[in-house]
Amino acid sequence: MNIKDRTDPIWDGTSTQDYPSLNKNITTDICVVGGGITGLSIAYQLAKRGRKVTLVEAFKIGSGQTGRTTAHLTCQLEETFTDLLKIHDQETLSTFLEAHRKAIDVMEEIVVNENISCDFKRVDGYLFQGDESNPQNLEQEKESAKQCGIELDYIEVTPLLNETKPSLRFPRQAQFNPLKYIKGLLRVLRELDVDIYEETHIKDFRQDNRKDWVLLTDKNDRIEANHLIVATNTPVNNRFYIHTKQSAYRTYAMSFKVTNPIKEECLLWDTEDPYHYVRFVEDRLVVGGEDHKTGQHPEHDPFEKLENWSRRKFPFIKEVTSKWSGQVFEPMDQIGFIGRNPGLVYNCYISTGESGIGMTSATIASLIIPDLIIKGSHPWAKTFDPSRRMTHALSEFIHENANIAFQYKDWILEGKGTHVEDIPVDSGSVLSEGLLSKSCVYHEDGDHFEKKSAICTHLGGIVHWNDIEKTWDCPCHGSRFNTKGNVIEGPAVSDLSGQ
Repeated sequence: MNIKDRTDPIWDGTSTQDYPSLNKNITTDICVVGGGITGLSIAYQLAKRGRKVTLVEAFKIGSGQTGRTTAHLTCQLEETFTDLLKIHDQETLSTFLEAHRKAIDVMEEIVVNENISCDFKRVDGYLFQGDESNPQNLEQEKESAKQCGIELDYIEVTPLLNETKPSLRFPRQAQFNPLKYIKGLLRVLRELDVDIYEETHIKDFRQDNRKDWVLLTDKNDRIEANHLIVATNTPVNNRFYIHTKQSAYRTYAMSFKVTNPIKEECLLWDTEDPYHYVRFVEDRLVVGGEDHKTGQHPEHDPFEKLENWSRRKFPFIKEVTSKWSGQVFEPMDQIGFIGRNPGLVYNCYISTGESGIGMTSATIASLIIPDLIIKGSHPWAKTFDPSRRMTHALSEFIHENANIAFQYKDWILEGKGTHVEDIPVDSGSVLSEGLLSKSCVYHEDGDHFEKKSAICTHLGGIVHWNDIEKTWDCPCHGSRFNTKGNVIEGPAVSDLSGQ
């Protein structure tokens, strides 16, 4: 199986070595499922404490969302402090901010102590006024940030923009190359005798006597573990609970050549909704944004909109050098879910809902979860607790779950196409075949069509065709499948059924 989408991120040339696929039954103390930055970071901290760790990845290490990020390391959060204070108290937000600031420090320490060459660099970040927003909002945001324990400078002229826009400066943020970073972590993990398996897809999670975990692969190999950590983008070990508290979004990024080297690099974000985010990688400007819900595609090409916005703001950019998309999960109260898995016994842990700050969230998870396993507690555990209630974000909870429920309308609506022959080459369409019967059909070439059930194997949503990445995406909870119907992104763990 291969998670590769059709687009190529700017980091794609940075590869890691190959690891074997599991082909036997094994026993371990701690099993980490997920070979991205979160899983590797958690494995690193546990192995440093002397625990026996086995890590399994369904595809290739780093082939998921870690390689599709723009790799901002920041405590500038997805929502404004002003809006967050309507949901959370100051103590909660102060802890949230402390965790993200500490995460950057910890990553810097790891880079230095483990001698990891990953282009880590401290830079300032600027939250600048969007085209549609009132400048007074930044003043309010400055005061709200102060209530949460962070002092921000108000800047009259934001660096690099083609227009005069005020901003708030976030000092000592950072940026890095995420695949070089995990490549360095892998070197250390080998030295610490962590067992790593790629192309090892877990299809079933069980518990023996409500204590030890038994994981079964799609080849029926068996992993027995005392503790289970699910470090996939969204949990694949449960079907319901956590998926009602977060929503899947597609996000887009592009890189451009610049006319002259930038002397003073920085991070930039605007106050638009959806917002844009900007950084530099060598001689290229990287811009991201134009988010929308997975499987619920916009009318306009997100890359075209992103490029138009970029050229208005940065006249010094030249040709496009790469473009790609990724997937993020937005928690409904804007704080990620890190800790004990809700509804299960004490020895199962998850990390999800990282939104657009997944790189720092990965390190936060690597600090919280090992402490929960070894000590039974962590000072940040309550803030990130996956079992917390959505009381203060009730309206968002109702709105998001109503949207999910609405997607099941596709069961009774006619498919977009009526005949297989009408589907263009290298495209797909959902077809109706009688009452309550839906097929998704991909036209590969000539007379070759891939036909599968259009019913998502997670909770039965009808998948939609994603023409950018050439995948089938579920609009309910974000599961994704390739043109062969193989699952490439959870929460689904099973492929689309054949017809």
